Amino acid sequence: MPVKNEAMRGKVMHAKFEGPGLLFYASDNEDAEPMRGSAHLLAMDDRDSTDKLFLALGAGGTITTPLGIQSWGDYYGKLTDRFGVQWMLNCAE
Repeated sequence: MPVKNEAMRGKVMHAKFEGPGLLFYASDNEDAEPMRGSAHLLAMDDRDSTDKLFLALGAGGTITTPLGIQSWGDYYGKLTDRFGVQWMLNCAE
């Protein structure tokens, strides 16, 4: 595919992540500042899908807060994936 801007060669134009009750799109941006970190909160539909996604995202990463019922009453966990992206998964109880 031809590239209009050489700075975008080898970059991601469209990425789509799908899971139970989840649809997330992402792309690289030619004029963005260099990323120093990223955190994403995903509001989940049920514990089962929360457990599965947490396990998949955590593979090769670091769990910061294990999944569990938190002081605010929701099922929540936080991790950093193998790429350094922080993920917070919250399932309202």
